[in-house]
Amino acid sequence: MPLFENQPAPDFQATDISGNTVRISALKGKKILLTFYRHVGCPFTNLRFLELQELDSYFSEMGLVVLAVYESSFENLQRYARNESFYGRMIPNPEYDLYTLYDIELNSVKILFSMYKGAFSRAKEGQHRFKEKFCPEGRANVLGGDFLIDEDGCIKYAYYNQYLGDRLPVKDIICFLNNEKMEINKIRC
Repeated sequence: MPLFENQPAPDFQATDISGNTVRISALKGKKILLTFYRHVGCPFTNLRFLELQELDSYFSEMGLVVLAVYESSFENLQRYARNESFYGRMIPNPEYDLYTLYDIELNSVKILFSMYKGAFSRAKEGQHRFKEKFCPEGRANVLGGDFLIDEDGCIKYAYYNQYLGDRLPVKDIICFLNNEKMEINKIRC
């Protein structure tokens, strides 16, 4: 069942690629962007991660905790992050249990719908920006999602992707950080 605003964010314990334990409950008092990606070899994932990386210093300055969950292996995520400095904490979850906990959708029809939303050109751009080649891993029909969690550990906004390349707009993450009203246009497929 999808998660909604104003409900407590489901707690979990995971290990990031640096070997540190991550728990939502341990982050109370901080704003969190919890983002669920496809695997590390997905060009849409690569584009979004690079888009958020451009805001690393701003997110750090504002105290936003960025938790990036991937359906990838620990080894592939470490290889992706090698020789890089990312503010976001990268969490491998090939077991898919965190995706299930947050009800991330599996939908092959919506994956096909992505072609009508400009997926081909975005995939090409994302593929071009890889520094290394990665083989696909995990489920082919994962859509992903973004969750904004407030200082009390409650979901401020739950955004479930409706097609490949669909993500919570960066402007809305910035509104969340500045306690401004978000005007998100939800697309339902």
